[in-house]
Amino acid sequence: MKLPPKKNKKHVSEALTEVLREETQLLRISTQEAKDLKGEKFVARVKSSSPTGSEGRDRPPKKAKTNGSDHRLGVSGEAAIAKPFHWQFSHSKDCPITEDPDSVAHLVRHFKPVGCPLPSIRNMTEREAYVKMDVAHAKDVPRSDELYEIKKVVRELKLGLNMDQDRERANAAQLAAAEKLGNHATSLEARLRVVSNERKSALEQVSFLEVKVESSTNKFSDNLRRATYDAKKALADSYLDVLVSLKEMWEKTDCEARPREVMANIDLLKEIMNNNLLASDELLRLQTKEVELGSELDVMVVSDFSVGKLDLPQISEDLPEDFFAKVPSAADDVTKCSGGQFEDGEFGIEE
Repeated sequence: MKLPPKKNKKHVSEALTEVLREETQLLRISTQEAKDLKGEKFVARVKSSSPTGSEGRDRPPKKAKTNGSDHRLGVSGEAAIAKPFHWQFSHSKDCPITEDPDSVAHLVRHFKPVGCPLPSIRNMTEREAYVKMDVAHAKDVPRSDELYEIKKVVRELKLGLNMDQDRERANAAQLAAAEKLGNHATSLEARLRVVSNERKSALEQVSFLEVKVESSTNKFSDNLRRATYDAKKALADSYLDVLVSLKEMWEKTDCEARPREVMANIDLLKEIMNNNLLASDELLRLQTKEVELGSELDVMVVSDFSVGKLDLPQISEDLPEDFFAKVPSAADDVTKCSGGQFEDGEFGIEE
């Protein structure tokens, strides 16, 4: 269906309002008729359920007769007449009044509150009566073709109006989004310029730091080489002092051992001469003594003392060339004393 032009929108709105007003009035009339029909059926059902017809429970029962001789009241007739008005109900059946299908109490018991879901028509006790009432109510509602066409036009107009409103809202939302994007793009451009300037500054700072790091690295390398050379030189001097000290100790030990050996030989000759001992007997005695001393030497525990066991740093290969030239005699003497056996920079010394 084509939508009316914009200049006729006012007339269409007025016609739409008039149609909606008439439709609302028809719905109100139909609802009122349905309520009236339900009320009439309810009254007719109550009358039919009364055991005395229209003169049954629809009118109030007579007040109980009272007199002065009534022992149940226990009061005089004037006092009984002064009592407030009240109803009296009589029930002569064997079942309770709420279980009597012909009583109003049974009907009131089955009243449903507002919003309570009704059972299906198939499970209703008065299914046929409900169906007849529903059919009669449906017949009273107007269902003409003109009303159907008007409703159809109204629905189409509502749909078109909703579509126009949705389109306008969508256009407004798109316009707001476009404005927001424009503002965001402007802020991003400004932010991009700031970031570009920060990047240039950072690159300059990085270049300066690289030059500074390179200079520091070269300076550190020079200092490291100088410190390494000084440490090696100090270590070489320390080893030189150790070798010189060992040489002096060996010379002193050798000098002390030679007089003791000469004195031992002198004492031995004196003993031989004084005791008039034969050389063969002395040789046999010395051989026996040698065996005894060898046995004692085997069972003795001597600590292993060597330069390699000392807690000294390892001598690097990058020693000064004139290191061993300074102490040639000390190195040779130590080599002789140790029997010419060096193992990984270690040599033994026997006192």
